[in-house]
Amino acid sequence: MTENPVFDDDIMITMRGVADSVGLPYTVNPVELVDREALIEMREGPAGPQGPAGETAWPWNWQGDIADVDALRALALTTADARKAWRVVADNAVYFWTGLEFIAFGNAFGKRGPRGATSRMTGSGVAGPTGSAAAAQFVGQAPEQQLEITFPRGESGDEGVPGTAGRLQDANDVLIDAEHALGQNFVLAWDGAQQKFTPIPSPRLVGPWAIGQGQFNGGSNLDDDHRVLAAITIPAQPMAWQPVVEGIVGVVSKPTDQSTACHIEVRIGEPKEGELVGLGVGSPSPSFGVAMVTPAYEHPTSPPQPLGVVPANRTVTLYVSVRRAYGSGRYTVSLYGAQVIVYARPA
Repeated sequence: MTENPVFDDDIMITMRGVADSVGLPYTVNPVELVDREALIEMREGPAGPQGPAGETAWPWNWQGDIADVDALRALALTTADARKAWRVVADNAVYFWTGLEFIAFGNAFGKRGPRGATSRMTGSGVAGPTGSAAAAQFVGQAPEQQLEITFPRGESGDEGVPGTAGRLQDANDVLIDAEHALGQNFVLAWDGAQQKFTPIPSPRLVGPWAIGQGQFNGGSNLDDDHRVLAAITIPAQPMAWQPVVEGIVGVVSKPTDQSTACHIEVRIGEPKEGELVGLGVGSPSPSFGVAMVTPAYEHPTSPPQPLGVVPANRTVTLYVSVRRAYGSGRYTVSLYGAQVIVYARPA
């Protein structure tokens, strides 16, 4: 190497590999200097090992074959066509449209690819309009394709013989099973969750059951704080229910003591501590000697957790009692016209 510089300035050096068709090593690497750019040609080395796998390629929407690049450009594609790809037959290459430009893959068809997934073909039939032609088409993409065959609808036939009346419970929109069983006096109601009619207890009152003055135990000049006057037993019902109580009982305080008032109570299952379902309010005045019994509860109540509910299939006894509400005077329970009527209202 000469010690005298032939060029003294900053330059850009480009190194380019040159194929060795003969197989002899280069003894001289040519250098070409033009202005401030230098080109050095060097013999290509042997192929190195395969590099690591790159990132997953963009998925594309395969559009099939097209004749040549001119036909491809004539499609006037826009950004809405991004990720579409064609095989250009003239170049035997894949052209991928990014939305702005084409990217060509020249070696895309170098060899046969791996075997694709097995196609699972299914079929379906469609009724076409009357008088139309039969047709068939493939629907979907492999491997989940479907052969859809359209059959022309035939002419309407003659009206058939009227059938016999079927059972209502066999209708398609009625659900009756172990969970939705029929019961005495049940009716069908629409069930939004099941989207069918299901049996429910009849919403109307059941009964009545009643006791009259012959079943009451009255008396005069009574001094009990609490006294059972009568009891009425209601047979088991196929649904849960609430007693609806009505009645009239004569109860009057001692004329000389107007500081005492007695009420008539109707309770479920136990005379003193049972759940209150009916109440007749008495008056301390001897001029008002009748207590009108109406439905009543000891606590506030509202759906869906009402008070006074009797479970299904359970026999229950209702007790009618007189209770001294306040005062300490004596009182009289008159049996004339006394009665209590009970209805069962489905809960």
